[in-house]
Amino acid sequence: MSETENFLKESGKEFQAAANAMFKALIESQNALCGGRLSFGAPTATAGSRNTLPKGLSAPYVVAACECAGDAAGRFAFVADIASARAMAALMLGAEPPQDAAETAGLGPDEMGAFKELASNACSTIGAALRNTLSLGASASLKETRTAANAEALLGMLGGENIFIAANGEIADTQKPLLLACGLDLGRSIVKAARKPPIPKNVERILKIPVPVIVVVAERMLPFGDVLDLTEGTVLEFDKSSSEPLMLLVNDRKVGLGRVVKVGERFGLRIEEIGGPEDIVQKLH
Repeated sequence: MSETENFLKESGKEFQAAANAMFKALIESQNALCGGRLSFGAPTATAGSRNTLPKGLSAPYVVAACECAGDAAGRFAFVADIASARAMAALMLGAEPPQDAAETAGLGPDEMGAFKELASNACSTIGAALRNTLSLGASASLKETRTAANAEALLGMLGGENIFIAANGEIADTQKPLLLACGLDLGRSIVKAARKPPIPKNVERILKIPVPVIVVVAERMLPFGDVLDLTEGTVLEFDKSSSEPLMLLVNDRKVGLGRVVKVGERFGLRIEEIGGPEDIVQKLH
């Protein structure tokens, strides 16, 4: 019995809630961009192998590789066959899917661009589902989108052991399956995070207390004499690269990392890594 089969035997019921939330988020995100032309039911979770690839999912495949960070850390992938990817790309671009959506032809540049946008939207929505539905401190990002010519190439691209989360449904009135391939590493971290005890009652009373939230651009040590010599126009140099993530502090304790973003005319921080509620509370003790 494989590690994934053992995991599903021991923790399958706990993981199924996450599988349902992730797949629901996938379909809702695609529907939002495809004009509501997708209809899928509840998915099933199986140990990933060539034998458990959903029936009707045929090569070549389009694979969007994603990564989760935070409480739920690990990899997952959104997988569709060429015909499904072409149909969803057409819907997103405001066109009707071709009647003879050839499965052997590759996606054109516009189609691939549309599918990447669909995948990116699905990725961020799945991360939000892990946070909101399962209360996990998680974020997800799209790493790359590639094609796999056959099942062997697909399994090699997914890497390691996987849990297949899949369901058959309709894409623009055509019966097709969609697949989420969840890495065993992510499955284990989801179950581990879900088993964490809730925030203790004696901590709930402090949840409305304001605390300082600080973004640290960089820091260095200086002799106090040098500090006194600082004048207007002085440029302080730091060893930190401008491409490195910034530290997020709460009450002077590091709780996460993020990247600078512009929010309108203001400065913002997109969180890329952050602990769960229990971890943050422990750090602030």
